[in-house]
Amino acid sequence: MHAEITIDRDTVVVGGGLAGLVAASIAARAGGRVLVLDPHPPGGRARCDQRDGFVLNRGPRALYLGGTARPVLEDLGVDLSAGGPPPTRGVRVARGGRLHPAPDRAATLLRTSALAAREKVAFARVFASIPRVDARALAGTSVADWLDHLGLHDGPRLLAEAFLRLATYVDAPEQFDAGAAVANLQLALGAGVRYLDGGWQSIIDSLLARGDVEVWAHRADTISAEPATGTVCVATSAGLIRARSVVVATGTPAAAARLLDTEASSLGTLGPPVTAACLELGLRRAPDHPFVIGLDQPTYLSTHAPAADLAPPGHALAHVLRYHRPGEPIDTAADRDLLWRAAAQAGVSADDVVVERFLARMEVTGGLPTAAGGGLAGRPPAVHPERPGVALAGDWVGDQGLLADAAVASGRVAGLHAAGRSATMTVP
Repeated sequence: MHAEITIDRDTVVVGGGLAGLVAASIAARAGGRVLVLDPHPPGGRARCDQRDGFVLNRGPRALYLGGTARPVLEDLGVDLSAGGPPPTRGVRVARGGRLHPAPDRAATLLRTSALAAREKVAFARVFASIPRVDARALAGTSVADWLDHLGLHDGPRLLAEAFLRLATYVDAPEQFDAGAAVANLQLALGAGVRYLDGGWQSIIDSLLARGDVEVWAHRADTISAEPATGTVCVATSAGLIRARSVVVATGTPAAAARLLDTEASSLGTLGPPVTAACLELGLRRAPDHPFVIGLDQPTYLSTHAPAADLAPPGHALAHVLRYHRPGEPIDTAADRDLLWRAAAQAGVSADDVVVERFLARMEVTGGLPTAAGGGLAGRPPAVHPERPGVALAGDWVGDQGLLADAAVASGRVAGLHAAGRSATMTVP
């Protein structure tokens, strides 16, 4: 039995990650009394860790400057101006055990040794057209089918897949919706990305500093509606809480389904989760090659500091990532070895390393937007008429963006929904 707590909150948000804190902040800004429940420290996957003066971001986090998250966060008072872009000089691609100049613009395309002459022409034609592609028209087409349609093979195909991986953190060409993938590639090629000073913890700290949301370190067990009053009950490790609205921002579809006592498939057309392995390296110096993209291996290395303030003065912080294909067996030892070889290829030696952390299975997104599922439009909506009083938020929710853009956009919709119920709903 759960002890009942008298209703004294308008909104309960289950999950204190980025999506949950955005939803909570928006609901609270409208005047609602908002409670966030999470047995872990706030931040979720956006939380950072400090080690010997290095800020470890739990993976290579980047803010898409033209994405949906930036204006929402700035409207909530989050300063996103401190930081810098990825290193753009001397970018390399790795193919056949060698490093080559990355063909990311006309000059490097002409001199790169990664492609044969005829391949350069084929890749240039496609690469130049990317900004003009109507990404929405590609919904329902897989990345693999789209690349087939473009006639890309061999080296140009490897390059296109690598740039799409880089822009989306996803390696699933046969499943991944091309509309979602191309839209994110256009963001990367357009306004670009920024590495944030202090890491993504700076966003979490800024949202918490608003001071208008309570955070309880308690676990939520179940969520159920009370049709007679229109309220929603949350059974927690602290007791039973009743609220006008509940936002479920638990990170994964499976966790949300457990709370709602339903099947994940009932929430919407969901693809598999996406993961990656990551090696975080605090270094005495920047790598010889600060940005390297794997072509025949699904890897990349990016040096986040000194572009952003994430390392002691004179030091550097690099992330080396190995993308996992959804559903593939994960070989932790092989992944770690591959990442170290990628780091060595970029010029990192064991003597350079001050801090090392290996993340064997870092979650990229809770659910892949698949072509078979209709792309972004197939993801579950944040607000559904068959879930009165309950909204969803997360990087697998809603029809806007990927990664943090999806988390923030769905958090905004969920928060506005909760604010609307608080303003109009009378509870006996």
